[in-house]
Amino acid sequence: MIERITILGGSSVYTPEFIASVISNNLNVKEIVLFGREGDKLTTVVEFCRRLIKRSGFPATITGSTNLEEAVTGARYVLNHIRVGGMKARVRDEKLPPTAGMIGDESLGGGGFANAMRTIPVVLDFAKRIEKVNPDCTLINLTNPMGIVVEALIKHSSLNVIGVCDLPGTYVKKIADILNRPQSELFIDYIGLNHMGWIQDVRIDKQSCMSKVLDKIEGYKNDGFDYELIDLFRMIPTRTVSLYFHFDKILKEQKNCTQFRAEVLHEAEKQILKLYKNKKLCEIPSETRERNTVWYEETIIPLIKALESNTKHDLILCVRNDGAIRDLPEDCSVEVPCRVSENGLKTRRVGNCPHFLKGLFVAVKESDRRTIEAALHQSYECALQALTINPLVPSLDSAKRFLDLLIKQEKLKLH
Repeated sequence: MIERITILGGSSVYTPEFIASVISNNLNVKEIVLFGREGDKLTTVVEFCRRLIKRSGFPATITGSTNLEEAVTGARYVLNHIRVGGMKARVRDEKLPPTAGMIGDESLGGGGFANAMRTIPVVLDFAKRIEKVNPDCTLINLTNPMGIVVEALIKHSSLNVIGVCDLPGTYVKKIADILNRPQSELFIDYIGLNHMGWIQDVRIDKQSCMSKVLDKIEGYKNDGFDYELIDLFRMIPTRTVSLYFHFDKILKEQKNCTQFRAEVLHEAEKQILKLYKNKKLCEIPSETRERNTVWYEETIIPLIKALESNTKHDLILCVRNDGAIRDLPEDCSVEVPCRVSENGLKTRRVGNCPHFLKGLFVAVKESDRRTIEAALHQSYECALQALTINPLVPSLDSAKRFLDLLIKQEKLKLH
């Protein structure tokens, strides 16, 4: 029995999807604590989650809390789900970078940097407070920019930290569908940084079937595959890799965009919250389902179940490198296959970066390192260095223009 799971940022309108996944998977948990800021939003989400539990008859308690120390005490798993600045900040992360000649994204490039500068101080403060009352918990991070946040926690906290993203699992599922085989039969050779991952090989019974996969993909009409990159490198990238390799095309699209993804989500969240206030609503509405929050059902729940199991499971996670990718620092974050069980997790050694990725990966990790330093020390120099060397920032001039805009919009106090 898991006595307690705590969700930081539990007032998210998508938290009920986690509760629904707990119920559908019959996860053996006694209490789920939703931690958030005091206000109507947290109360509304907590009450709706309680109605979901009551309707299902599931034997768990939903608790709302605005006190971090109380919320995390006794929790075996703490899910970090916070979005510092809310959806309005994500809108800025997507809309501001294109004005400085770079792609807008909440995880990568200039937008990821802006998000990190807001988020890292808050996450590290939470981590220090959690260490005092519950140092043995497992912190499962969902907060973006995933790679930078996990790396900051690895370097500046003593908590057991695991980052999770639905993208790798989504592509494993696609490959299993193409081969018409269960995922459990596949050995996936995957190398990546968060949102920049590649499938290098697929094996069944120790025999590579990558050529077969690549042949079948050609006739598999799915917008999740970048056919040009697959044909060029004979590897399968996750969709966000295109931000780097199709920079010009995506930037042009963003400059002509009338409504960004974050704006759509922001409006949807307001509508969903209104629905939750209806005390007769006892099931997740279609408006929530439209977000397709597969990370709960297909990523978070499988991870927790694996950590509770005496058998070993293979999952692709964002974790401390520890030699998994030889070309990168030991203490940086990487996204690689891990063997997971109740005894913890062990990263798989995936070796060196493919030659065409090595420079990109090294540059991204150095940019991440400088971003963390900038956030910790409020350093203008580190911030400008982090942006200038980021592969999604085209020049020093663009970096400086963006940083100066960001300082005004976010009211950053850099010295």
